[in-house]
Amino acid sequence: MRKITVLALILLVMFLLPFCGSKRGKRVPVNLNISFDPPQLRDAYVVRMKYTWMPQKGFSLKNDYWVYVHFWDGKAKTMYLIDDHKPPVAFSQWKPGEEISYERLLVFPEYVEEISGDSFKVDFSVGFFNPKTGDKIEVLKKPISIKINPEMLPQKIYAKGWYNEEADSSGRTWRWMAKTAICRVENPRKTSLLYVKGFFPEKYLPHQKIRVFINDHLIGEITRPQFQRLFTITPDLMGSGDEFIIRFEADKSFVPAQVSKGSPDKRELAAAFYQVFFCVK
Repeated sequence: MRKITVLALILLVMFLLPFCGSKRGKRVPVNLNISFDPPQLRDAYVVRMKYTWMPQKGFSLKNDYWVYVHFWDGKAKTMYLIDDHKPPVAFSQWKPGEEISYERLLVFPEYVEEISGDSFKVDFSVGFFNPKTGDKIEVLKKPISIKINPEMLPQKIYAKGWYNEEADSSGRTWRWMAKTAICRVENPRKTSLLYVKGFFPEKYLPHQKIRVFINDHLIGEITRPQFQRLFTITPDLMGSGDEFIIRFEADKSFVPAQVSKGSPDKRELAAAFYQVFFCVK
């Protein structure tokens, strides 16, 4: 089990940004306030991150841009966490002097200690990017110190119904499940958090429903094609044994070879998970 401590409370950035790909001299003026909950990020893998943007006079950005958020090691070329996203308000609707504020839920990956030890620094960066053109505008880059305590993460095993992990060129990884999948988890006997993030192709799995169980207790359902859910798990749900079961049961599945011409993939697929994360609260 592990703890993460990031030695930074609130990041406040005010800046004028050069607009990549535009005429020389054009600027994108905007203020940004970023805060974390818990404020010191102590004893927390699961963190709420609040963005407060304040466009200034002359702000202009096309809607095909995204916000990128990276926790990474530039020297080692290691990406610890990615939270690229579209803001809830389209950039074309951002007006000078009008605040745009929203929260995002972040979960640091389990493997950080394995590749970097229990104390290390990451580069925290935020900015805008265009996924079609590759244009990138860096807003903020700041080093953050992290400490890990292995006592916070119970051991978890992908026991049944899971396929091997896959990755794309950016380093993002995911793992497909069949129609039913099981994780076996060491019982911490303490109130804990279960976080799941992933997707399923709505084209092949319309109205998909995935039920989530702790042992035989239904704790919730996943119905959105792009999903992100956080569950609080109490000791009574985990039972008295040395381990307990997290079970995912999907209503539907598909076989790529049957729906996509030329695909050699004959696996039964129901959903792909970027993270199935369990930690002590």
